[in-house]
Amino acid sequence: MPEDKTKTRKSFDINSLNATKLEDFKFVQKRILQLKEARKKQFGINIEKIWADADRDYAPHRLGGVDSKKVVVTDEEKGWRGSLVKLGASNWPSDISQANPYIKIQTALAILIDQNPTGVLTAVKKIYQAVTELIKQLYQRSWQVAKSKQQLKLFVFNLAKYGWAVGRTYPLRISRKVKVIKSYNSEDPEKSEYEEKEVIEYNDIYRENLDPWNAWIDDMAKPNSDMSLRDWSWRKVYAFDAAEEEFSKYPRWKYVEPGGITTSKLEQGNALQKEFEEDRLVEIYFYENRLKDLFMVIANGVPIIIEPLPISDAEGNKKLSLWQAYWNLRHAECPYGIGIYESIRYEQALLDRFRNMTADQLALSIYKMFFYQGTQSLTETGDIKITPGVGKQVIDPKAINWLTIPGPGAEAWKGLEVFKRDLDEASGITETLMGITTGSQTAFEIAQAKESALKRLKNPLENITDALET
Repeated sequence: MPEDKTKTRKSFDINSLNATKLEDFKFVQKRILQLKEARKKQFGINIEKIWADADRDYAPHRLGGVDSKKVVVTDEEKGWRGSLVKLGASNWPSDISQANPYIKIQTALAILIDQNPTGVLTAVKKIYQAVTELIKQLYQRSWQVAKSKQQLKLFVFNLAKYGWAVGRTYPLRISRKVKVIKSYNSEDPEKSEYEEKEVIEYNDIYRENLDPWNAWIDDMAKPNSDMSLRDWSWRKVYAFDAAEEEFSKYPRWKYVEPGGITTSKLEQGNALQKEFEEDRLVEIYFYENRLKDLFMVIANGVPIIIEPLPISDAEGNKKLSLWQAYWNLRHAECPYGIGIYESIRYEQALLDRFRNMTADQLALSIYKMFFYQGTQSLTETGDIKITPGVGKQVIDPKAINWLTIPGPGAEAWKGLEVFKRDLDEASGITETLMGITTGSQTAFEIAQAKESALKRLKNPLENITDALET
């Protein structure tokens, strides 16, 4: 008889853990909270606030002006319910944000992946050369089997967007029991015979990119210093049946109920959220500590795994499964770097402002506003709101016929070019890298300019390679 999924499971008693595991569990619960708070206090900066802005501004979007007063409008004849309508709203002013974050990040992603960054394996002694060559071949094979290049794309995307990216490497084995047909009954297919068989879907090294929003590293960690990183934690939201398939072999899984914070991110107010349609979800935290030699998995408050770290080298030195990188250095003591979005956000705001003002003036110079004689009164303040192509009734139109507004002059267009150039310099993704050439440059000159521009991406590329070697 199938298990009743609505049945309430036994509640977990924290005192059922032995003294050592109980102490570790209480420590990890407190430690995860500390790691979460630490990222919001990085030299006076809340890193997650910058990430939320990057999420909002990355996709092409409109800026959105100040809302006019809204009133409820009801159709009395048809009896339709009222709806909120902006009073005096005008849609003609330009409010488009140029999609530079999207363009720059995608260009950087294409360039860096095209460089094909990979880990470098070097034999420290001559006697290890043969073994090192074997490990190289296994390393390359694992990249192909696990489709690791696709994970690398996600890693570089997060790196360019947020300024920091994180992933993990671990041995992964996925197997499940299936029923394979043994004999087929053509007359009554439902009476066909099946045999149960275990199928291994994957059994190899796996490299997994993680969402930076759901991963937290040691608050004492320093950039370019793996030994300074003692512990870290990451969070995932599972469909309950998927989590059960992965963790049900552990005895304490029987106490786990669906629940926890099951949104894609914890910061519901600022961060963009993914809406899950699944209703049986469970929040799971993972924690690794190198000094304590501790690995813990907590599913909706239940510590289903408390055991030593599973990864070590030949000498027994324990390793964290984490690999991370920053885009450009923020501070010599801060592992969270400055990404493309953060480097251009103020130049982007300035460019959007003057670009939209120029577009508005161009529209007014083409669609001129005119005035004609009539009895309609002005607004209560006597002001006339300028709108392209619209006629306004005035008391004495003799002195005014057409409102002539000059088009944006050469200074406006030149200013936009300067702002755009400043933005390119701040991001390091210039027009040359994007394949845009100006003037009558020779192929050699274009190649030289591109080579010079690529030097700005040298540090991020080396950081990615270091992460892969880790």
